[in-house]
Amino acid sequence: MKRIELKALKAVSPGSHLQILLQKFMLTSGLFFKNELLNHAAAAAFFFILSVIPVFFLIIFSFDRYLTSFPEVSEVFFSFLKELNHNLDKDLFVRVGLLNVKATAIGVFGLINLIWAGCWILSSIQMGLAVVFPAKKRKHLAMNVFSVAILIFLLFISFLATLVSVGLNLFNKFLESEIIILVFMQYLLPYANRILPVAVVFLIIFMAYRYVPAQQPDSRSSLVGALWCSLAIILMHNLFSRFADVTRFNVIYGVLGSLIFTFLLMQLTFVLFFFFAEYTYVSEKIDILLLEKMFFYKFNRDVKGRRVEKLLFKSPRYIFEKYARTYRAGEVLFKEGDRVEEIYYVERGRIGIFRRHGDSETRIADIQQGEVFGEMAYLLEENRTATAIADTDAVLLIITPELFEELISRKGFSRDVIRSLSERIRKTNLFLQTGEK
Repeated sequence: MKRIELKALKAVSPGSHLQILLQKFMLTSGLFFKNELLNHAAAAAFFFILSVIPVFFLIIFSFDRYLTSFPEVSEVFFSFLKELNHNLDKDLFVRVGLLNVKATAIGVFGLINLIWAGCWILSSIQMGLAVVFPAKKRKHLAMNVFSVAILIFLLFISFLATLVSVGLNLFNKFLESEIIILVFMQYLLPYANRILPVAVVFLIIFMAYRYVPAQQPDSRSSLVGALWCSLAIILMHNLFSRFADVTRFNVIYGVLGSLIFTFLLMQLTFVLFFFFAEYTYVSEKIDILLLEKMFFYKFNRDVKGRRVEKLLFKSPRYIFEKYARTYRAGEVLFKEGDRVEEIYYVERGRIGIFRRHGDSETRIADIQQGEVFGEMAYLLEENRTATAIADTDAVLLIITPELFEELISRKGFSRDVIRSLSERIRKTNLFLQTGEK
């Protein structure tokens, strides 16, 4: 069977790329609010405030175990911490029992408690991502074990990043006599100190999008989503540091001002995190989501309002570029008895349906513009029960079985398909009884 692609819809124009980007962000915004991800962002920010100190202690504990054999490096490391906060000296960690802890029951219990507290934030992120990427939920025990595994991995990444940062500073200190290297390091260190945190943030976000959900998205969508998210978080933090003033919070809220300021900053961070997690889901499922939106407006032409949505989704260019085919008048789409599982939507033209009776073929139905057909044979797992021939030049969307399966799992589309199928059966019965179309 010869098929000719619709050349007018084949070319990809710059406007098409812009349209798909706008469609993705509009779909993302709709799903973000529908899934109430603002609440999950607030919960994640709250648990971050509770978990950040235990996680920080775990990093210090892990780092000290390594630094025991390198007292010079240990001295530089804790000097670096003291520059950040004068209270963070080694004596403090020894007094609270975090460093130099022997393998006693109290030390082991304290370490387990830190790990458990550090998992709060990861559990809240898992629950949010489970809403974004719907799938069969993990069991509670499996979720906790998975959180511990992720926490260990993040500690390892933080350990490496800290080690690299301290190593660069040590390298710079030990080579102060080498003027050429010193000049080089003076140019390198500022860039390294900027790039390294960004790279760590990007890696953590990518790993979270790609591997934390039970229903894991593909790598490409995760990479794009993580890149968007990292850039948005960096921009937001730069704007926050430039225009937001923590002293105003201290004036209003007193001693709680810094805590509220941090909570607000982290909530905005997690809003971006979950927003672009939803963007990752939309990017992976864009074909399904666009088809669902398109069919909604095709089957419900009298929907009021939503002008912007109608403009973007009623005839999405991307879908026609990917799935549209044209048939000339008289061309056979499929024959009675064929094993073809494709489902068709008539965008333009008219299709005649014929059935064999002895040596002749009888016309049993007309498929008009805006109708879906071919789904009955697929749903019943049968060969084609009739022959389809284009009455006029026609443009059809060819829907694969995989796409159709996902579409009918969505309530709105399945209801519209059942209604369309019932109407076609009614018309076919009327046509066979009276011969009237």
